[in-house]
Amino acid sequence: MDKQKEDTMNRNKIVAILIMFAVLLPASTYAQGKVEGNTLRLKGGMFLGSLRTDLEKRGFYSDLGRLDYNREWENASRFTLFNGLGADYYHQLSAGMLQNFFLGFHINRFGRSYEWNSFYPVGFGMKEADYGFAYSDINLGVTISPAANFRILPKYVIRSMAQNLEGKNLGLGLPILVGRDTTSSYGTSGLIGVGLEFDISNNVTLYSDILFYGPFLFNTSGEYKSEKITLDSGPGINFILTEGGYRFSSEKLSLGGSFLVAPKLRLFASVENEKMTAKAVSPFSFSASGNGLNTFGTLMEYVSATSDHSINIFGFKFGATYDINL
Repeated sequence: MDKQKEDTMNRNKIVAILIMFAVLLPASTYAQGKVEGNTLRLKGGMFLGSLRTDLEKRGFYSDLGRLDYNREWENASRFTLFNGLGADYYHQLSAGMLQNFFLGFHINRFGRSYEWNSFYPVGFGMKEADYGFAYSDINLGVTISPAANFRILPKYVIRSMAQNLEGKNLGLGLPILVGRDTTSSYGTSGLIGVGLEFDISNNVTLYSDILFYGPFLFNTSGEYKSEKITLDSGPGINFILTEGGYRFSSEKLSLGGSFLVAPKLRLFASVENEKMTAKAVSPFSFSASGNGLNTFGTLMEYVSATSDHSINIFGFKFGATYDINL
């Protein structure tokens, strides 16, 4: 009886440690679960969630340079489905608490159409845009097992991220406006993370996957480019261009569980929250119209590009993993 109480207390301590790490370290990737021997783990899932891009805020400040006030994008917080695929290779080490070395690759894609309205001094604008977002992770780490049912997976992640926005607008008023714009960005950063796993039973595992620091060691200059052309019944043509580098960091938390439904096959579900903070680096900005250089517009374009803004992702991930022993 005393032994059962002691085992229960030890288990509660491990659960408390797992929760503490998940709360204190801001942060995700995929469901894990114990791996036996040299194994290739295939992963596939769907994500039901929302994404708010940093390009919404950048467009807001950029358009202020033309005295055009954007309302909040419609359906920006609406949940939608987007996919995630990946694979991890685990190489058995069996060196005390050090169980294995792992190397993995994951990719995630998202797409959505947005609409919003705007107001300028004597007019009303109607705007829409098609948006695409994708990021991929290369994970490198080890599995440490301080207890039979508890594992810690420190890892280094090289993340590549790209997004693209194709928009058009119509302004009704004085002047009448018709325009198109394209904004794109991409970059790669090295990030530090950790995974935590706790086996409730032989079939059920609770986990938390975390990214909490970066860029670290690896950080490319990336690229940010924004181009806008507007025709109006006043000065004629308005042209805006910003081009420079692009850098980002990421904080991400995933809390979930997996269930072994058949040998080597697991189903998983998790809650995910991520914040990627990004900005353009040393951009060249230019804003002009039929009346010549727009100094205020150029300044606002530069401010919109170089300010820290976030890509926020929140939602629920569910899917399956399958292990292939090598």
